[in-house]
Amino acid sequence: MTMLKNIFAVIAVALFLACSLNDSPTPGPGGGDTPGPEPSGAKGPVSYYGKLKTRQGTSYFEGSKNGNEVQLRGVSFGWSTSSFESARFYEAIAVKRVVEDWKAEIVRAAYGTASAQFISNTAAENRARIERVVDAAIENDVYVIIDFHSHNAHNELQSSKDFFGYMAEKYGSYDNVIFEIFNEPVCRASSATNCAASERISWAEIKSYAEEIIPIIRAHSNNLILVGTPQWSQRVQDVIGNKINHENVGYVFHFYSASHPLATWRSNIENALNSGIPIFITEYGTVSSDGGQNNNYNTHNAGRTEEWHAFMDEKKISSAAWQISDKYEGSAFFGIQDASRKFDLNGDWADQGKMTESGKYIFNKLNGYSQSASWRK
Repeated sequence: MTMLKNIFAVIAVALFLACSLNDSPTPGPGGGDTPGPEPSGAKGPVSYYGKLKTRQGTSYFEGSKNGNEVQLRGVSFGWSTSSFESARFYEAIAVKRVVEDWKAEIVRAAYGTASAQFISNTAAENRARIERVVDAAIENDVYVIIDFHSHNAHNELQSSKDFFGYMAEKYGSYDNVIFEIFNEPVCRASSATNCAASERISWAEIKSYAEEIIPIIRAHSNNLILVGTPQWSQRVQDVIGNKINHENVGYVFHFYSASHPLATWRSNIENALNSGIPIFITEYGTVSSDGGQNNNYNTHNAGRTEEWHAFMDEKKISSAAWQISDKYEGSAFFGIQDASRKFDLNGDWADQGKMTESGKYIFNKLNGYSQSASWRK
């Protein structure tokens, strides 16, 4: 009898040890022993739709969980670069507030590439801001665009490879994540942001750059990848008949209502859509194309923006409004004060008295859309 008791005791210890080993921490997507971020328990669009993907042979995006067509609406952070006013908004509280108060379904983290090469200390601080936003988006169950926010990414090839290799390895397994590999292609020259038409980067050159970056991401993730188009991401028609030969790739369009009336761009966008080009508007503004700086501060144009929204709704095009910031310019949602007075990140994000006209418009627009969002029902 004593021998049997000893045998049972040994078996019990063995079972305990086996269970303990199975309960060891699971490495997160970025490697190491630290688990990746987990949703907070709040149910959002990611739990409803799942991973975004292009629908074969169409211009639509759909969710991997239910195959439903997806149209997302949200907001973009400003530049993450240390010297920019928007950098201090790259905190979890900002994501939480735009999700809960503004009803954003997607946020965009704009990695300011011009600050330094990816491996430098300055870039590491910059990268950490992006990670805080991505982690918070996952915790709040919303989508997040990891944006290489450059006008000259084709001349920053190694930095871009390093950036997306790191981000795809760390976050590529999360349904929340979308990769935007070229913000607004403009000029061939390394630092130019405006140039003659003959000096602007072509779609063929952008495509060549994309074909260098996409395999870096695909080594870790099959998530949606978005690619900017020529002339500040406005020539989506250039992609017709010359799409990138990779699966789950969409194409970027940007507009600023005060400078870009829908009538000027409608036919080009419709031609692209009718040719099966999936379009995602990762950045738009209600003001002039300079973001509402200086004399253009008061250029908010609600009428033109309403036309754009009606068009996006008709075509089921997802969008993110520029920008979460308190910089003194018209596009900054909280840019109503001079540099000596800052918006309190722990304050009331729904206080319209602290918002620009653009901020008020986007706040009310997103809250209005939330009333009919299918995933909220």
